[in-house]
Amino acid sequence: MVAIVLSVSGFLTFKDNLEAMRRASQENISWSATQLERELTRFLDSLGTSRAGTASSTVDINQRFDVLWSRVAVFQRGAVGARLRAYDSEHVVERLFDELKRNEVAVVSIKSFDFTSMANISAAFYPLSEQLNDLSRRITVGEEQKAAEIRAQMRSSANFALYASIITVVMITGAMVYFVLEGRRFRKLANENEILAENFKMASEVKSRFLTMMSHELRTPMNGVLGLLALARANEEDSEQKDRLDQVDRSANRMLGMLTDILDFAALENAQFALTKKPFFSNELLLALPELLGPVATQAEARLHVAAEGDLPVMLCGDATRLRRTFALMITYFLETAGARDIGLKLSYSDGVLQARIEVDYIGAGWSPDLLFGERNDSKDSFAAEALGPSVARVLVKKMEGTIELGTTEDGKILLRVDVPVTAMTPKQLKVQLSMQSTPMEMVCKSSVAGLPIDFIGVENAKHAEVILLETGFEDEAGHLAKIRTHSPLAQVFGIGRPKKPELFDFVAEMPLQAEQLRNKVLETLG
Repeated sequence: MVAIVLSVSGFLTFKDNLEAMRRASQENISWSATQLERELTRFLDSLGTSRAGTASSTVDINQRFDVLWSRVAVFQRGAVGARLRAYDSEHVVERLFDELKRNEVAVVSIKSFDFTSMANISAAFYPLSEQLNDLSRRITVGEEQKAAEIRAQMRSSANFALYASIITVVMITGAMVYFVLEGRRFRKLANENEILAENFKMASEVKSRFLTMMSHELRTPMNGVLGLLALARANEEDSEQKDRLDQVDRSANRMLGMLTDILDFAALENAQFALTKKPFFSNELLLALPELLGPVATQAEARLHVAAEGDLPVMLCGDATRLRRTFALMITYFLETAGARDIGLKLSYSDGVLQARIEVDYIGAGWSPDLLFGERNDSKDSFAAEALGPSVARVLVKKMEGTIELGTTEDGKILLRVDVPVTAMTPKQLKVQLSMQSTPMEMVCKSSVAGLPIDFIGVENAKHAEVILLETGFEDEAGHLAKIRTHSPLAQVFGIGRPKKPELFDFVAEMPLQAEQLRNKVLETLG
């Protein structure tokens, strides 16, 4: 920009000086002043010739008068006149013009040999001749000075343009050298940064692999500890010793949960995390959370309620495992850090979004679940164990393109809103026939599979049945089963009870009836 300004300034200065020289060459006022003096002299000479008697005609006098008049008129107009008037400080030309107007009638009406009139006219104009001569000399000297000034300015502008050009070339050359050196420096920095980024990526991958490996390696012996603890607790009769084993079991389960969190965190950081979108039953999610979080809630002496709200679809499509993990981590965080007395989770569905509302009634006041939003009050370099679960939950929600919002209920409880996009699906209706010997057993079976997309059909439609729940324990069990197979060849027969020949059935749910076992088998059939 400086180079451009210098170049433009030099060009404009040189252009202005050229324009001044052009005007000076067009407006030669020295010549104009000399012509004015010469015409006055010629007019006086014509008067003198007539007075001497060498000319008898007055035509020449009138012609010279007209020429002199025109010269004076030109002198008083335009740029030339303005410059001439600048030198005429004594107003000689103005007085000459006044004399011309005053003697116009006398000159026009002059007669031959009218020597008196000629003498009067000559006397009126003669004093102005010397004054015009002085004016011409002043103009000549002044114009020569101006021409010298213009030539000096031309030399200065030429020198300025030359210096500006030299400075411009030097600046452009310096800028090019600077850019070349900076380009080399930036290329070097880019190469170094690329190497650093590659090293950082390798270090991050090594760290993540180490975390994953250690998590797996630690989980294996921890599962062995939990198995031995379960055996020890089952065989222990001393209540005090059993309480201690329970404490060890809780600590071991807590350690196992932390290892799982570390494994998830390592997978998330190492970009090894992949969502799966599969159909799942919303009732499965509702039943799994109390079972999973029951021991933690019991230990924290808190109540946990999980329920559906509104028109929750029977089947959804999404990552059920990640959803269950997310809600479990959030509720565990509340149970372990907030001093929660009561936690309620309500699931609803609206416009393609699974809406989870977690209400927490906790002891004390002023506490806020900041870790769920990645906020900490202590040093950024620290990473407490309690922050691991919220960090995993937060990233899981983000990966599932969900949102987390914090609010309060009308009665002052913490309200956490978690919205995750999922797709509602219309599940297939499994046609099930109940073949029971008693109404109570029929009710037990129906309650075990409640919430699943099942269409219970009667005996008259048995040929369309896909699953037949048959209560066992009668005399001709094999014959009865053969008739069912003949009448409903495509149906699977699930035995309820203790059949004499279990191998004849597709599945057997022994008594007392394990509802979860039967439910999982029905889900498997649906899937």
